[in-house]
Amino acid sequence: MERVAIVGAQWGDEGKGKVVNYFSKNYEWIVRFSGGANAGHTIYYKGKKYVNHLLPSIIPEGESKAFLGAGMVIDIEQLIKEIEVLENDFPGVSSKIYIDLEAFLVLPYHKEEDGILEELRKNPIGTTRRGIGPSYTDKVSREGFKIYHLFDEKLLKERLEEVIFLKKNIYGNRFNFDPDKIFNYLMEQKNKLEKMNVKFTSAIDMANVFRNTSVLFEGAQGVLLDLDFGTYPFVTSGATMAHGVSSVGFSTFELNEVLGVLKAYTTRVGEGPFPTEEFGEIGETIRKKGNEFGATTGRPRRVGWLDLPALRYAKLRSGLTKLVITKADVLDGLDEIKVCVAYDVNGEIKEIPTSSYDFFVGKPIYETLKGWPNTNHVNFLKYMAFIEEKTGIEISHISYGPKTEEMCTKNDLIFNM
Repeated sequence: MERVAIVGAQWGDEGKGKVVNYFSKNYEWIVRFSGGANAGHTIYYKGKKYVNHLLPSIIPEGESKAFLGAGMVIDIEQLIKEIEVLENDFPGVSSKIYIDLEAFLVLPYHKEEDGILEELRKNPIGTTRRGIGPSYTDKVSREGFKIYHLFDEKLLKERLEEVIFLKKNIYGNRFNFDPDKIFNYLMEQKNKLEKMNVKFTSAIDMANVFRNTSVLFEGAQGVLLDLDFGTYPFVTSGATMAHGVSSVGFSTFELNEVLGVLKAYTTRVGEGPFPTEEFGEIGETIRKKGNEFGATTGRPRRVGWLDLPALRYAKLRSGLTKLVITKADVLDGLDEIKVCVAYDVNGEIKEIPTSSYDFFVGKPIYETLKGWPNTNHVNFLKYMAFIEEKTGIEISHISYGPKTEEMCTKNDLIFNM
């Protein structure tokens, strides 16, 4: 009855989908507890690439079931596309998908709003324009729609008329959506999900089930993009840390482990501070070798050296108990590896940022370690030991390629050298 959360320990894109997919065979339920289709979790299964923006990273042919929790904002058209891809290759997989009735919807006009707001900003924040921010905004301002609204046509029509009336008054001619068309669109999407045999339930109904079995909680984005504790305003709109499991009715005290996934270096997509960003030739080399382009947007990711102050911050904010390191092979062949060990914050040396403000003004202080050739990973193990020593967190697993099976424990690596 183990319950484990897997979260991103950096700015997202750490490879959580592959990591969750690797561990999922040991769990009955895989639960996404936050985020929307701005997340892109890429998995390689049986020689084929699958990019799940909303679906939990289950093994399609395994026994585990998927649950989309109330902390999410769900674009049901995108969800249907993802299910159809899996259903085509693995008939019947859709019957293992459950959606919380309390989850919020991303509607077509949220994407339009996303674009309008980004264009109106003096300094764009780098949104994916998937409607995530506006959907979460509506959730907070009480103009949102939940999954359960799809099952009360009268209530849905009334709310659509009220909300669209308000938005037309706000945006004027920029906003041209008809309540009846949105209603018909939603009914069409709901009917498709029902025909796929997708289940609709709630965390309350599932409470006893979850507490009497094994659950793997899959986070979205990374700790440094958390709405409350990330590099605000250059953050996502939901909870990216382990405390987000509360939306599924759990406390972090009920978790056995919180695994933080990080790359052997650091990347970021979009605007915002990035203390260890590398602008030179070495940055471009890492970007190309690591194929650092967004799974959702296709945008080139910003690349930099490993940031230990940020990792320590993630440890404290999200209660990380172990680390899983990905893209370990990308640094193969470099003569030297730089690691940020502290920040100079306005003349004060800090090993741990005391607030997210420090990410904006901190200047990285580096130590340089010896690299490792492709045929000798002794220095790589020293790199792992250095990370463990400086963070106080054990590295349990190492990912060395994109395929789900390209993963080993640190001990396996030591014994096979």
